[in-house]
This record gives sequence, structure tokens and C-alpha cells, in this order.
Amino acid sequence: MKTTRTRRSTGLGALLLGASTFLAACGSGAEGENADGLTEVSVGTIPAVLSAPLFLGIEEGIFEKHGLKLEVSFADGGAAVIPSVLSGENQFGYSNSVSQLAALGEGLPLEIVHSSWAPHAEFEEDDHGIIVAADSGIEEPEDLEGRNIAVNTLQNIGEVHIRKAFEDLGVDHESLEWTQLPFPDMAEALERGDVDAIWVSEPFRTPAMDDGGELLMSAGAQAFPEQVGGYYSTSQTYATDNPEVVEAFQEAMTEVNEFATANPDLVREVSVVEMGIDEDVAERMTLPLFPNDDDLEALRAYAEYSVRYGILEEEPADLESLFAGQD
Repeated sequence: MKTTRTRRSTGLGALLLGASTFLAACGSGAEGENADGLTEVSVGTIPAVLSAPLFLGIEEGIFEKHGLKLEVSFADGGAAVIPSVLSGENQFGYSNSVSQLAALGEGLPLEIVHSSWAPHAEFEEDDHGIIVAADSGIEEPEDLEGRNIAVNTLQNIGEVHIRKAFEDLGVDHESLEWTQLPFPDMAEALERGDVDAIWVSEPFRTPAMDDGGELLMSAGAQAFPEQVGGYYSTSQTYATDNPEVVEAFQEAMTEVNEFATANPDLVREVSVVEMGIDEDVAERMTLPLFPNDDDLEALRAYAEYSVRYGILEEEPADLESLFAGQD
């Protein structure tokens, strides 16, 4: 397999190595109680629609009800959030399942706190998609054999989704080439012909199709339909020292995800106001599922296929022990 590294070409392994350096150099972050008696916590995540429920929870006072005041920051990919959580810069952080498993496989002291999102089962409803140029001549997944696909992080969930989807369809995935690009840069790279396809998430999926891109397939819906694909996590140190805050965050996120599921229009509205997503795009973009299930079977499947595709060396022996609050 040939791998092309473009722009921010730091792979998952290098990010996890950086996390070890952070652990040696940094202490706890800025978490503390403010004048209102709320515990201030920082949450790192990515600028994708899956993060919108965080802002909805802030706006609706859900986190405040649970004694928390959130500050949210963005990174290009979930793997880049992990070092900030381990260093204490963020008390909680979103990462996809593959990033979480890779960090835990490296022995990094991370604990999973709460589920974040899952893909839909229908291609048209998935918030991620593989998009190609309209005049590319690529009409079926097999037409991508030997071609170059942009993902936001190399050797991560994008590759797992695409490889498993191709494998399920009997299409060769070993010949694929990979280019790392931030989601906001993907549509222009596709238009220039720098890559043959992009694996992109909302709120960038809809604009990419507005610019002439065509949805070839939704790998997540094909490979992991309605299965949890990402979690919020914390460091083992923070979980040990602040179990009541971790529990409050878990309880708040359960309420937040329930509220987001019941109020998709409000998810769209808050994504405009708080995330700066274009209003027209927000009205038309697809939303993921916001589950509250730990979905151990999905995590086990991600571990299995990550090992199969050479992203992980081995599967964790005890998945349940990876979750905060487990003895």
C-alpha cells in the first residue's frame, strides 16, 4: 500500500508519541470552580456537526444544571485531541473509536467517558461521505481501486470505514492511496484534481456536493451502520481525582444527546450561531445519530478491523475496563 502524506501529515502514531511527551511535561489544566459554583472544564473536539450537541447543551443550560461550565476548542482530528486531554489542557475530549483504541493500545492513561455519534444506516442520511468530481469517470466503488482518497487523519477511522466498506463489497482496498487533509481543504483539493476522492464530514459534505462533487458512497453507513463511532474521554488521573465531575459530564451528555436527537432543528440552529456554519448549509446538511449506548460490540468491531488493516497491533483484552467508572 502506498501512502501519500499531504499538509498536516502527522500520522496517528506520531500524535500518540506526542501525547507521551505531553504527559512528561504538563500537569493539570485550568479546571476549577467559578464564582457561580460551577466546575469549569475544557472540552476538545473537531469542527464537525457531531460536536453541535455540546453547544446545544450549553445553550439549553443542561451542563449548568449538572454543575458544569464548558469551554470548547477545536482540532483537525480526534487523534490530535488526545494529547490535550492527557496533558490536562482539556479535561474531556472527543476522539473517534479508532483513535481511542490506538491510544489505549499504546498504554496511554485514557478512559472513555461517553458516546458521541454513530452513522445512519442509509447512505443519503450519513453525515460522512466519499465524494468524487462529477467529471471523474468514477461511478462505482471499484472505480476507485488504485486511486487517491483524502482523509482527515492517516491510519484512522476514515481508512477503517473505507477499507471495510470496500471489503464488504468485494472491492480491492489494498491498492488505495491516502492523502491527509483537513476537512475544510478537501473540496478545493478535489476540484484541483489533487486527489481522486474525499472522505468528508458535515458541515463540509454538503458544500462539497454544492461545488459539483458527487456522493459515491457512505462508507460508515455501509461498514458500521448505527454503531457508535466516537466517544468523549478523559485522562485516568482526572477520572481518579474528579469522579464526581466525570459522572456529572456523563449524566449531562446523556441528557444532551437525548435532547439533540429530539430537536434536530435546534442542532442546526446552534451550529449556525455557535459553530459559524452557513445557515443554508445547516438547513440541508445531514446529521449523525447521537447515541447514549456504550456499544461495546461496535468498539470490538472497530478493534478487530483496525488490527486487520494494520492500524492497531492487537485488540484490547477487556473493553469494558476502558470506560470511566469501571472497576
